[in-house]
Amino acid sequence: MLQGLLSGLAAGGTFAALGLLLTAMYRLTATVNLAVAAIGVAGVYVMAALTESGLPYGVAAAAGVAAGALLSAGCGAVMVRWFAAGDAQTRTAVSIAQLIGIIALAYILFGDTPRVLPNPASGAAAELAGVVITWATPALLALAALLGGGTHLLLTRTPLGLRLRAMAERPVTTELLGIGTRLPAVVLWAATGGLAALVLLLVAPVRSSDILSLSMLIVPACAAALVGGLTRLSGALLGGLALGLLEGVLAGSAALREYRDAVPFAAILLILMWTRRREVWDAAR
Repeated sequence: MLQGLLSGLAAGGTFAALGLLLTAMYRLTATVNLAVAAIGVAGVYVMAALTESGLPYGVAAAAGVAAGALLSAGCGAVMVRWFAAGDAQTRTAVSIAQLIGIIALAYILFGDTPRVLPNPASGAAAELAGVVITWATPALLALAALLGGGTHLLLTRTPLGLRLRAMAERPVTTELLGIGTRLPAVVLWAATGGLAALVLLLVAPVRSSDILSLSMLIVPACAAALVGGLTRLSGALLGGLALGLLEGVLAGSAALREYRDAVPFAAILLILMWTRRREVWDAAR
């Protein structure tokens, strides 16, 4: 049990970090950015292509983060320019289209062969209960904590956070008042894409490195964000960590290992059923 929990820490940090990015984007732009993991994957594959061409890892990783930021900024520009006043369903549909488009483009540019990715955080940070904890695990946990704390400060302590929240809740009113929010929103999208690429750079070397599998990390990220109702950062953080720990426990059981990939889907279904319970009960009466 302890070994499974320790081995699930890295996955928990990944799910929490991506869940926090989803929550932050929803709080600040009223958009569930389902393409965020795929954007990070694009950054990873840019890094891989550059390292294969002979560039040092540090330069290639910086370029990968920049590529993720630029790609995300493009997605954000489309969303802000044409769909800012759309309802949540419309923006979610556009986000799904962006997700599919990025995956398709990545396959065209990089092929469908998984890459052997360099892992600068492969060194052992500690060993507990016979489990070697690499530096990627504390790095992902620290990144998740920084994302949560930084987003909280942005939302509650800065004029920019106030302007973005106003745009998310009342986009037309915000524009009529002459409050410029389009450029800050695109910058926020770019920052989210760069951070997603950074998260994927840490986790991709120790997971299945094909494009689709990494892009589907959005599923546990959504489950983590839904734990906090897409509004509470603490819920996304705790939800991501809990999912990662559960994945680690299931991976350590020969009988249950094959079911671990179904856990995020089950979590999403249960959370949605729980949040809609009052409507169902009221209709039953």
